[in-house]
Amino acid sequence: MKEISIYEVGPRDGLQTIKKLIPTRMKRALIDALRGAGLRSIETVSFAHPLHVPQMADAERVYDGQGAALVMNQRGMTRALKSGVTHFNIVFSPSEEFNRRNLGCELKEALARYMFMLEGIPKANVRVYISCYFGCPYEGDIPMGKRVKAIQAAKLFGDTVVLSDTVGVGTEHEVEVGAGICEKVGIRPALHLHHRADRELYALSLVRKGIECGITEFDASIAGLGGCPFVEGSPGNLATESLVNWLTARGYDCGVSIDDLANAKRIALKIAEPSLAQTLSV
Repeated sequence: MKEISIYEVGPRDGLQTIKKLIPTRMKRALIDALRGAGLRSIETVSFAHPLHVPQMADAERVYDGQGAALVMNQRGMTRALKSGVTHFNIVFSPSEEFNRRNLGCELKEALARYMFMLEGIPKANVRVYISCYFGCPYEGDIPMGKRVKAIQAAKLFGDTVVLSDTVGVGTEHEVEVGAGICEKVGIRPALHLHHRADRELYALSLVRKGIECGITEFDASIAGLGGCPFVEGSPGNLATESLVNWLTARGYDCGVSIDDLANAKRIALKIAEPSLAQTLSV
């Protein structure tokens, strides 16, 4: 069976938009449960400014020496290094309006910032997220030239670029083209998919197309939690349990069984706002 890797983003991307503050112990319990289910690649925290992402204010207490952290500026990088983080996720977009809202600067400045921040960090330890790769709620369709430049820029920092469907508008053709660009640039592609509650099957069709194009790593969030706090109306993530079910049914080995995820999903649903929990994939 072909091996497919699941990169779990629930503890960071999945929790960051929940308004009520979640106790640190519950966040760590969720991470432990995800590891217990066999998930080895987990984005556990973000070292974002607490005023912008209050849910991540306890990142130092949540991080336990394992997993990756999202960092977006030097202050966050300093906090992460002091906490012992060795694997980093960074983010930028071909959409300048998204960069201004998410990073507080335009792309050119963001790249210079990352060059300084990541000096001495092995590329193997960095995943580069290209947010709004497939489309932006502020700028609409992203010109192909900007997409290519973003992927080329990603190679400066990491060995994996994560093509992110932040608003759930990607198409199979765009996945195929994106994978081809990554091959030409010489960087490994991964997919990060968001979708509305009634569009999960469509998101899974993008997974299928990605596999056909040679992509072997896909982000997912337990119970479908998540969304981008800087994009109004950003839909939730592809649910880890849905991805595991889909892969298993088609003979792919992802190292995780649906039964193993039961405890992690129970904790995720307990954490979620009651109103949100009613809409999650089960």
